[in-house]
Amino acid sequence: MRPFTLVLVVPLVSCVGAQSGAAERVEAGPDTFAQVDEARGMVADATHVLVDLRPPAEYRTGHAPGAVNLDIGALRAEVEGVPGQLAPRPRLAAALAAAGIDVGDAILAIDAEAGPPAARLLWTLQSFGHAPEKLRLLDGGWAAWVAAGGPQSVEPGVPVGGEAPLGAEVPELRVDAAWVQAHLADPAVLLLDVRGDEEWAAGRIPGAQHVPWQDARASDGRLLPEEKLRELYARALSTPTVAVYCASGMRASVIWLVLRTLGHSDVRVYDGSWNEWGARPDLPKEL
Repeated sequence: MRPFTLVLVVPLVSCVGAQSGAAERVEAGPDTFAQVDEARGMVADATHVLVDLRPPAEYRTGHAPGAVNLDIGALRAEVEGVPGQLAPRPRLAAALAAAGIDVGDAILAIDAEAGPPAARLLWTLQSFGHAPEKLRLLDGGWAAWVAAGGPQSVEPGVPVGGEAPLGAEVPELRVDAAWVQAHLADPAVLLLDVRGDEEWAAGRIPGAQHVPWQDARASDGRLLPEEKLRELYARALSTPTVAVYCASGMRASVIWLVLRTLGHSDVRVYDGSWNEWGARPDLPKEL
């Protein structure tokens, strides 16, 4: 996104297993998607914990100086037969502590091209009490960093801290299948399917809108300009509540973050996504 300078205060509404209720106000961070020049300053001044979410083999060939490597799979687990769900709190705490992350830290997440792993990390951290204004994602990811000549190191980052990686859970950011089913006919709720065209054609949740997640990105892996994003997500931005889903909640996390940064007041991730919905014969499907 080039450049994006929103400063937002947005309300979130309690969601898991509940109907719409009183709003809880949560501040969304300004400029959630950091540009390379700004990220250079974060590296030079050591103001942020740098978290590289690329595979270990890629991380070892070069990364931003001081960045620690984190496997996004460590933050996910199979829950009640559904793979890829938000992991239980003890597992999350252990993985984040090993990366040196504390609940008050400023974080810069880096992956290959500002994709699902980095967005999923930010969604997970917000879901457990991390302040949105302290969470950033490098727009364009490692590809943009390299293209701009950002400094690189092969020395592994040394985690510092990690004694209190999680705060209070924020369930308002997540919905389950029961919530989705209860809101299928609710005009105030938009189900946003961000899977690919072939996945969409093979089956989807009834009434969902389809906007593939990669439509939000330009050919260089960075996000489209703000005006293009507002055009792309016009329906979502005009609907009071949006529940985003994909196959496992990973790609949905990207669009959750985009809509939040655009100022939407109530965006949620259906964590079970199609992995759960498509496998359950008791839930309705549409072709």
